[in-house]
Parts: sequence; structure tokens; C-alpha cells
Amino acid sequence: MNFAQKVKAMSLSVGALALVLGMPGTSAKADGRAAPRGAPVVQQAPTSWSGFYFGAHSGWQWSQLDASVPISNTGFSVEHDSAVVGGQIGIQHQFGNFVLGVEGTLTVAYQDDHASTPCPNPAFTCAARFDDVLTIGPRLGWAMGKWMPYLTGGYASAAFDQKISLNAQSSNPFGDRERHSGWYIGGGVDMAVTAGWTIGLEYRHYEFDDATYNVTRTIAGNNQIGVIDLSQPANRADATSDIITLRVSWKLDRPAPAPAPMK
Repeated sequence: MNFAQKVKAMSLSVGALALVLGMPGTSAKADGRAAPRGAPVVQQAPTSWSGFYFGAHSGWQWSQLDASVPISNTGFSVEHDSAVVGGQIGIQHQFGNFVLGVEGTLTVAYQDDHASTPCPNPAFTCAARFDDVLTIGPRLGWAMGKWMPYLTGGYASAAFDQKISLNAQSSNPFGDRERHSGWYIGGGVDMAVTAGWTIGLEYRHYEFDDATYNVTRTIAGNNQIGVIDLSQPANRADATSDIITLRVSWKLDRPAPAPAPMK
């Protein structure tokens, strides 16, 4: 993701967050009058962030795959962006204002198109796309009533798909799909909207290690006299990704004990 795309993505996320932050936390009485003197005051139980939770998320990803072909000392780079959807599951516990937890996620691209660029061999077109990413890692949050900003990071494993095609036969590409191990770091903010339900906005940056892609195919020649070998030299590729998502989660926890009646 280039600098302009990152600025645009962060601007959109900040705007969405500002919209949410602008929502009033309580509603005023329609007539503006205070409660009658002597009427019982109902106090809302403080928000608890402890518990097991699961949910879904959706957003957008920007990724870049940088490949090098050692045998020819050449390479290529492909930038790909797409919509994503996924799910999260985790458990956390609140210690005063601190909230410590661990979370696992699966995020999948649901746009099938590849992004392409010319190969080092001008007779071929190189293409790649982000497919999915699995993560697990801790979350450290700061409870602020109904709001909880947090930081997160940990292990990530992503799948990328790479395709090579003859420029004259772009409808019949050949390729390879590999997984990259790596790490991620990010942060977000959650808001408790009602008992058990939270919504949130999150941004993550991913860095992935090298993986080897073997892109090969052979085509039978006319009258089966021979075969045409279209094998491309193996390439080593690393990748990065940036993902922004909106999240919805349902939290399961033990109900708070009822307050003792006042005497």
C-alpha cells in the first residue's frame, strides 16, 4: 500500500471513529425536566470487559508481494487490494482499568481478481493476490466505561496466490499458492452498545517472511510431437498487508450479583 492509499485509509477510519464518538452516551428527557425530588435514582451497572467473546468483521485490505528470481537476478512487485470478511474469537479479563486478553482471527478476501504487472520476461504477465490471513495474539486495552481503546499484535500466517500467463494466452494462466509466516501489530477501539454486544474499529499492519513459488506448466505440441515447456524459474517472495475492519462481537460472561437492598 503506497503512502497516498495509507493516508486515505487512515482518514476514512478516523472519520468513522469520529462519527461513533459523536454519538451521545445518554438520552435526555423529552421535556427537559429533572426527576422529581425523592424519586429513586437508578444507577447503571459499570461496563465489564471480562469474558469470552466471538464475532465477525469486514473491511478492506491493501497488500504488496515483492518477488525476486535468483537465477536471473530479476524480480517484480504486485500491489493488490480487495474487500475482506472474517471472524474473531477471544477471551479477556479486566484488572481495574487494564484489560488483558488473547484473540484469534481469520480474515478472507472475497474478491477473486488478481492484480498484475509485466514479468521480467516481457512475453509473460505476472499476477498475485491476497487470499486470507490467520492470526493469534494478545490484546491490551484500557477500560473507559463503555469505551475500550486497545493495542494488539502477534503471529500471522497469510496465503497469497501467484499466477503467470503468456500475454497471448492471458485466459489460461498457471501458478502457485503459498503461505507466508509473519507478524502483525495494530490497534483499535471497542464500544459496548448493549448487554453483551460490542462494536469496534481496528487497523492492523502485517509483515510476512519469504516463501518460494514454483510456477510451472507444460503444453502438448501439435500432433503430440512434443511438449512446450513453460516453466518459469522459482521465485522468492515476501509480502506486506494493511487491513482496516469494522467489528461486531458478542461477549459471554457471568451476570453481576444483584446489589443488596438498602436498609
